[in-house]
Amino acid sequence: MMKTPSLSATLLTNIVTSAIAGIVLISAPGVIGQFMGGVAPWLLRLVGAGLVLFALGVYGVRRNLPAANTGVAWVLALDLAWIAATPVVMVVYAQALSLWGHLLLADVALLVSVFAGLEWYWLKRLKGTAVA
Repeated sequence: MMKTPSLSATLLTNIVTSAIAGIVLISAPGVIGQFMGGVAPWLLRLVGAGLVLFALGVYGVRRNLPAANTGVAWVLALDLAWIAATPVVMVVYAQALSLWGHLLLADVALLVSVFAGLEWYWLKRLKGTAVA
């Protein structure tokens, strides 16, 4: 049976993937936009900047473990917001997104849902215990 990743490892993976995605969206919005079906580069840059800021915030939360209940709750809330927003974006922009754009958004939401599940798991266990 696979061991559940620690909260620290979960947050670190969230930091790294969010930062990389943000940097890619900021540095290559035209290429990514075309791949997704003609999404405006300015919009991808904006999302990329948001992801970099999110990664910095998660880094701050991770540094304060194990005394970071509120921070972990905020990270979880933002991850859940991302998951909830994804199908809305996919429906509203259904005509603008390519098949690859839809698949990319769905895959990212799936990855974020894994982070959210692990964050929820560890958030329930944070009270009165050290986090590995």
